[in-house]
Amino acid sequence: MISPLVRKLARERGLDLRQLRGSGPDGLILRVDVERASTAPAPSPELTHTASGVTVSGHTAPTHTAPASGQGAEERVPLRGVRGAVAEKLSRSRREIPDATCWVDADATELMAARAAMNAAGGPKISLLALLARICTAALARYPELNSRVDQEAREIVRLPAVHLGFAAQTERGLVVPVVRDAHGRSAESLTAEFARLTEAARTGSLSPAQLTGGTFTLNNYGVFGVDGSTPIINHPEAAMLGVGRIVPKPWVHQGELAVRQVVQLSLTFDHRVCDGGTAGGFLRYVADCVEHPAVLLRTL
Repeated sequence: MISPLVRKLARERGLDLRQLRGSGPDGLILRVDVERASTAPAPSPELTHTASGVTVSGHTAPTHTAPASGQGAEERVPLRGVRGAVAEKLSRSRREIPDATCWVDADATELMAARAAMNAAGGPKISLLALLARICTAALARYPELNSRVDQEAREIVRLPAVHLGFAAQTERGLVVPVVRDAHGRSAESLTAEFARLTEAARTGSLSPAQLTGGTFTLNNYGVFGVDGSTPIINHPEAAMLGVGRIVPKPWVHQGELAVRQVVQLSLTFDHRVCDGGTAGGFLRYVADCVEHPAVLLRTL
């Protein structure tokens, strides 16, 4: 089984997946395998072998000996740059935050219909991510415990007055989390424009440090990768992250009858120090209710 994202990337780069050796479990071909194959340099005729390695332009690099199994040499990838920063932040999150995850399936049919109606009315198009962000900010207004951080030295929970909403963006250089400032005060149209601006900056590598820090809550739309669910790691020092899976047609009991509806899995990973399961469950249930019945949002607008 190879993910659609990996297949698409291989087609774009003209690679035959049958010729690649996967580095994942049981030889599964991953995105990194495709990227390595498409960027691997051709052997240089200027290389000269020495007793301890290979000399390139006067520098000696150690060689790797292939294991006896014949599966090729191991590869070492330095944890530096974006990947190194991400690794350090995720490791710190795991060390310091006692997290828990709850999830629920929701019928997103009415939300998708509402978005289609908005976009059919003219004006700038509204993104699905913007609608989900608007739902998040409304939910955080009801459950402010989740828009907080823990000051470990003072042994205090710091509840934050503004929602600076981070969102996960995958780039060629790795995963980054741009931050939409004061998301709680923005309309769906404003959120759509800001998501687009920051996503483009992420792709071009022009995000400033200020645009990547200071988040208070993160929205992670991993459905774009074609998966239904996930248990994400909290973006330290935040207290929670909402995950959104792909929206797909599924059998669903609607108004007492079996029907095909657009269903999405929502998951909330939260810092158990800032709240208990009742608060986390209430937040997630409110988000699901807004997804299923967008009119619920009208009470907070």
